[in-house]
Amino acid sequence: MTTDFTANQFTATKWEGADKKAAFARQFIKFVEKDFAKSHFPKWFYTRLSMTFGHIAHYNREGFFEEFFTTTESKVRFLRMTLAHPCYGDPAWTYSDVERALQKWLLEHGFLGEYEIRLAQEQEAGERAVLARLQAKYGTAG
Repeated sequence: MTTDFTANQFTATKWEGADKKAAFARQFIKFVEKDFAKSHFPKWFYTRLSMTFGHIAHYNREGFFEEFFTTTESKVRFLRMTLAHPCYGDPAWTYSDVERALQKWLLEHGFLGEYEIRLAQEQEAGERAVLARLQAKYGTAG
């Protein structure tokens, strides 16, 4: 399932080679495919991710991770923000080429839809649990 992004697909920036862009893209894919596991969220990846897709650093790696990757709802928010980002800038100065490639990859693999379904199922299960608790406490209407 993993797309093997390579340096020749990206434009080097003034500060980093295209190989760094490709490594970031491959790590992004691994991170998403592994359900945003913290073990696939190294510091170097956080540093770059916090500077792409319009994200901000949230003070540190832990704060960023807590904001976007600890619940299904936050993962959906992350994916929506990532897909909605307009990818500004010249690839010789930004990661806009990588952002566009990763947006295309996310869309092709349907991750947002999968997470939205999971979120809806979790919300329904939570609501049904509340309903069952209230019915047990007050009886059923009828």
